Amino acid sequence: MQPLISPENNLLVFTVIVAVAALGIYSEHKKWFGKISGILITMILMAVLAMLGIVPLASGSDYKVPAYEMVFTYFVPLAIPLMLFSANLKKIIRESGKLLLAFIIGAIGVVLGSFLAFYIIDLGENSGNTAGVIAATLIGGSINFMATGEIMNFTTHPLFSAAIAVDNVAANMYILLLFVIPSLGFMARFFQKPAIENELQEENNEQVQHGITMESIAIALFIAFAIASAGNLIAPYIQQLFGTKLSISILVITVISVLVANLFPKALVKLESTAFVLGLLMMYMFLATIGAATNFSDIFNVGLGVFGFYLIIMFFHLLFVIATAKLFKLNVYEVIVASAANIMGPSVAAPMAASLQQKKMVTPAVLVGILGYVIGTFVGVSIAMVLN
Repeated sequence: MQPLISPENNLLVFTVIVAVAALGIYSEHKKWFGKISGILITMILMAVLAMLGIVPLASGSDYKVPAYEMVFTYFVPLAIPLMLFSANLKKIIRESGKLLLAFIIGAIGVVLGSFLAFYIIDLGENSGNTAGVIAATLIGGSINFMATGEIMNFTTHPLFSAAIAVDNVAANMYILLLFVIPSLGFMARFFQKPAIENELQEENNEQVQHGITMESIAIALFIAFAIASAGNLIAPYIQQLFGTKLSISILVITVISVLVANLFPKALVKLESTAFVLGLLMMYMFLATIGAATNFSDIFNVGLGVFGFYLIIMFFHLLFVIATAKLFKLNVYEVIVASAANIMGPSVAAPMAASLQQKKMVTPAVLVGILGYVIGTFVGVSIAMVLN
């Protein structure tokens, strides 16, 4: 059956993609749907439009949709460098203190939990890919989730869509649990006693914010295109060298992005705000396109197993960081803020630190969350390759 909007009507299809992405972003800002993320709203809305035959399907059809193909081909390679402009590893290591150690321990817990979930829950032949993309997002974020799925040629699989659908619910439940932990008196035995100076605000810790201008947009896009082009040029030679069929261009683009961010940190710091906003918009548009490839019946069939995957990984991660906290002299706030940075990224970890009156942890929470963006894809792909 032909959709209401023709697959060849590129401008109209693209208009719907942008509209759905914008609505998802706006809904999250306005909190129309409570704590449900804009990412999930974007995907669900586009999936409904595709199922109702208003927009073309992105998979399982006998026609091609050039607008979708453009988003699949170009938006992730461009979004990755844009969202990694702030990946200054020296700054992360220098300013993160013990929160960095807690974050690394948490990441190890995610990796071990992924292997445990794989052996407990059988999701079929794509269990390894599922473990990989979940680990990538729980160490990094949505950018790593998408990148890992692209590399493993997994983005149109029902398990991938189910993982996106489950991610928001599972992560929100986990964050609520983290807020409860400091009030549990019996947990004190596992943690180092917090230092009172953690609650003091450093007066010289103000970050300079750089506004979005036409110049910053143009330069940020130029750098992103240059990095993506370089990655695509180099990737085939590396694939040939190692004899792999994996689509490693995303990995190469990630490596180049991190190198550029660390070789030219002073030049990129002025572009961070602009680049992140542009990259996030591209990711929302990519997610809208993924939504058009979503089949709800497939998601319901595999969703419970994927939810179990998430629960096993997250709770093993939490038990692991709690069990090692005393050994590494971590206090309860360092553990839960680092864990929030693992599971939900810097956008949740930083406000959590502030709400817990741990103001000295706000900037480190952002920095370790950015580190998650850097390493998440590599860890996720490695897990998927080992388990496949």
